[in-house]
Amino acid sequence: MYSNYEPLGRNIRLVDIRNKNNISERVLGINIDKFFMPSVANVIGTDLSKYKLLKKGLFACNPMHVGRDERLPVALYDENEPGLVSPAYFMFEVIDEEHLIPEYLMMWFRRPEFDRQCWLRTDGSVRGGITWEDLCRMELPVPEIGIQRKAVKAFQMVTDRIELKRKINDNLAA
Repeated sequence: MYSNYEPLGRNIRLVDIRNKNNISERVLGINIDKFFMPSVANVIGTDLSKYKLLKKGLFACNPMHVGRDERLPVALYDENEPGLVSPAYFMFEVIDEEHLIPEYLMMWFRRPEFDRQCWLRTDGSVRGGITWEDLCRMELPVPEIGIQRKAVKAFQMVTDRIELKRKINDNLAA
């Protein structure tokens, strides 16, 4: 399955939608397993109108902890209800979904090799962050759209089976 590698920046663009109208109060973070989770930050008294508003199909990532965790916390938001992320996060979208499927990109982000490449690009700060420009310079294979769809479908099938087995094991343990 050979395909051409392309710079990530050719396929994604920054999105900066703020919570100006206080549409949501649900503040989320991203764990190192690359899933959204309720934020552990104390936001009592915080002006949430400055937070970024997540909508379905958008990615968010925390560029500040790559050096510490040796992973880039990045996730694809797939819920219908809007959520919020820190103003310090990058929020971005796929430019052309007929060229690159967001779910395929998220599969690429979950690869250990992607995290290793991010870690190698971290800056010299205490936490070891990554810049938007460095992220955009990273390359990924972009096969034709049919191959991407098959890969996403196969990955989802395996993921669903793992979840089913986990539920069966939990029931057996109970």
